[in-house]
Amino acid sequence: MTLSLLLVLLTASALTLHVARYWRPLGFAASVAATILLVWAVQNTSATTFDLFGMSFGLQPLARDYLLAAMALSGMLAIATSFGDVRRTLGFLFWSWIVWLVALAVNDFVIGVFAWASGLAVIVIAMEPRHGQRTGGAAYYLVLIIVAAALLLIGHRFVQLYPLTPDQVALVDSAILFLAWGLGLLLAIVPFIVWLGPMADETPLPVIAVLVGLGQPIGLWLLYGLIGQYPRLLEQSNLLAIMTLGGIGSVIVGGALCALERRAGRLMSYAALFALGFILLDLSRGTLEGTAFAVIETFARAVSLGLMAASISIVYAVRNRWVSALALLVFVLGALNLAGLTPGISLVTRWNILLELEATDRRIFFLVMLATVGVLIGMARYVLLWFEAFTPTEPAENGLAPSPPPTTLVGRIRFRVRAQLVSWSEKLARRVPPPVERARRGAAENWRAFFAALLLLALGAFVLWYNVTPNIWLQRALETVGQLEFMR
Repeated sequence: MTLSLLLVLLTASALTLHVARYWRPLGFAASVAATILLVWAVQNTSATTFDLFGMSFGLQPLARDYLLAAMALSGMLAIATSFGDVRRTLGFLFWSWIVWLVALAVNDFVIGVFAWASGLAVIVIAMEPRHGQRTGGAAYYLVLIIVAAALLLIGHRFVQLYPLTPDQVALVDSAILFLAWGLGLLLAIVPFIVWLGPMADETPLPVIAVLVGLGQPIGLWLLYGLIGQYPRLLEQSNLLAIMTLGGIGSVIVGGALCALERRAGRLMSYAALFALGFILLDLSRGTLEGTAFAVIETFARAVSLGLMAASISIVYAVRNRWVSALALLVFVLGALNLAGLTPGISLVTRWNILLELEATDRRIFFLVMLATVGVLIGMARYVLLWFEAFTPTEPAENGLAPSPPPTTLVGRIRFRVRAQLVSWSEKLARRVPPPVERARRGAAENWRAFFAALLLLALGAFVLWYNVTPNIWLQRALETVGQLEFMR
């Protein structure tokens, strides 16, 4: 399968979900089918490279693995979202991947930055802040996307000019400065975390998981692609030192903010900032092993955020005691995995960093340990509020609340058509024998609980299996990272 065909399948899946969201069973079936189709398509995508308008496109092994995980997690979040009464964001879980696929496949930094920024802009549309009567966070984030993209392109231009005047080392320093500013803004690295809170207040939880867990790391992929073309960015600059400082700051600040937060969206965002710090610390080593651990941390971060978003979305949509208890268990597993305290590979990768910090600077080591405690405090406070927050009378948050009455012409037409269909179904139900009608109502009321429980069980089982098989994941990460250009 070619990349162009994969792009067509992505577009068709996003469009299908965007249309199927108006009827819950159809949205659920479309989400399951799209997930299976896209995971299969990525696995069978050809590794051959082709040229288009002078640019080279091809999926490297690490990009393929990342895209495979992204399709599985995005599909899982789409399935969880389909259980709710409001599914406006269902199609947007895949819309961004249409351009993010270009960012992962293109061998051109400029086009990659434009594709990455375009996908982030699509996420802004998915926030739909007008439904919550708020637009500040979305507008603020959109402005930062434009500014950060410009900074990245300026830094790339300095990198291109350096070989013309190799004696001007200041060009490399300027390039690193602009690249750090641009990536810092979009990755929300400390101190560029100004958009995390407002964004979280206006974004549905599944979209937060896709944006922070899957969309953000594409920037690190673009940076490493640039390093592969210009190895002097590592040899003659302080890029690794900047990553170290940003990583330590992100860990400490993210943990402190988690301890003070009770809202689900902000809690997930600040916990993701905490985990991002460890990714940067792994990358700052500049070694094959460090980069492999960073890849594993990136995957664990995305999985953890996906589990947390899916469990909260399901428990808001399915009012069932057993589903709520199972969702709470999955949420705790995701939180512990994000904090790096789940026995297995998550603890191994995190412990590796802690041992290095303890050997180099004990003050930073104790601050990082306090930050980990802060994340646990924030998660524990949210767990204590779980039963109170998820009562039948509690309105859904982060874009999962019922829709307001339609005010537009299209909305009124859609409302009338839906009301007519409901009226016809009620008339048809009167002609059905009572036993058949009772069976139909029981299936209609319980199918969501049944499939939601299956999804939660599958997610919990995967996290447990993922953590008890560290050798498989570490070996795969070492193989794919070893094929990066600047690692050869």
